[in-house]
Amino acid sequence: MVVPPQQLLGLGFSVGQLDCAGVKLTLCEVYDFDGSGEILPESKKIPRYLELKPGVDGVFALNKGAYLVRYCEYVKVPEDSLALAIPRSSLLRSGVTLFTAVWDPGYEGRGYGLMLVLNNHGIKIGVGAQVAQLVYLRLSERSAIPYRGTYYLER
Repeated sequence: MVVPPQQLLGLGFSVGQLDCAGVKLTLCEVYDFDGSGEILPESKKIPRYLELKPGVDGVFALNKGAYLVRYCEYVKVPEDSLALAIPRSSLLRSGVTLFTAVWDPGYEGRGYGLMLVLNNHGIKIGVGAQVAQLVYLRLSERSAIPYRGTYYLER
């Protein structure tokens, strides 16, 4: 069951942060990959990242490729819900998409997404531009194991 946006006000979001079916996620930071990752059964090595700086106008000019992006919003996911970030249709119509993982019950922090610029001509995108909508889904019962992993309380 989708959680109605007005019920998200109790999680610290303002009315201005709410969207039709969830919470607006806006672009805050962009990173380029500086190395490879490694995901093994017993360990993981996340690659290093290089933070890209926007122009003086606050706009990133991104070429075709993959980027790690960080959202501006600090998010709380109740233990009776999970959340999914869905890219805005204007992003898709510009030849760009976002991939995100499930935002687990109990997660708190400023999340990241993988932005893929597929448009051969790239994209210009400003700091604070809405790139996704975070939709909350209520679980049939409260999670017995809330998220407390590596990325809990990301800043």
